[in-house]
Amino acid sequence: MKPVVVIAPGNGCNNIRKSNWYGELYNRLTEKGILCICKNFPDPLHARRENWIPYMKSLVDKNSSDGDNVILVGHSSGAQATLRYCEQYPVYGAVLVSATYSDLGDSLERQSGYYPENSSSGKPEDNPYLFSKMKENCQKWYQFHSDDDPFIPLHEAEAIRDGLGLTDSYIMLPGRSHFFRFEPELLDVILSLC
Repeated sequence: MKPVVVIAPGNGCNNIRKSNWYGELYNRLTEKGILCICKNFPDPLHARRENWIPYMKSLVDKNSSDGDNVILVGHSSGAQATLRYCEQYPVYGAVLVSATYSDLGDSLERQSGYYPENSSSGKPEDNPYLFSKMKENCQKWYQFHSDDDPFIPLHEAEAIRDGLGLTDSYIMLPGRSHFFRFEPELLDVILSLC
């Protein structure tokens, strides 16, 4: 079965093909005959889980019978959506770009519904990441992060890396900020999964 790449953007992208590197990746993959889904997501500013996960599921269902040929590529909020999608549904591969573990104290991010919430009462956290379920539903994981990301500290990315148990597939690229531009290393990894 031919691969299908679904790009899940960061929040705030009203025109996904003209935002960051998504359009460039779409063009490069389609030139190689790889089906790439690069569509605007609903609720682009808030990127709420309740809207994005069902939307991603609809994109997968339209292009795959069981998700076994789907590669999710999630950037920033899209990386969080990718993580949570994989808790529920099977896919072949997932590529996370600039993923964070927590909402970093940002109320807008907190409202998205992706992040674990720590209770001040000392009770177990609500909404925990189900890393074992993610790994069960997706066997191939890659994660990209930069040492100078202005929004997501390195320790946040490392918490995702450690939760997924990534070693060789955690890729630190220095000086790439929040990955606003196309990076050839990202294309190379996606092609290796195709």
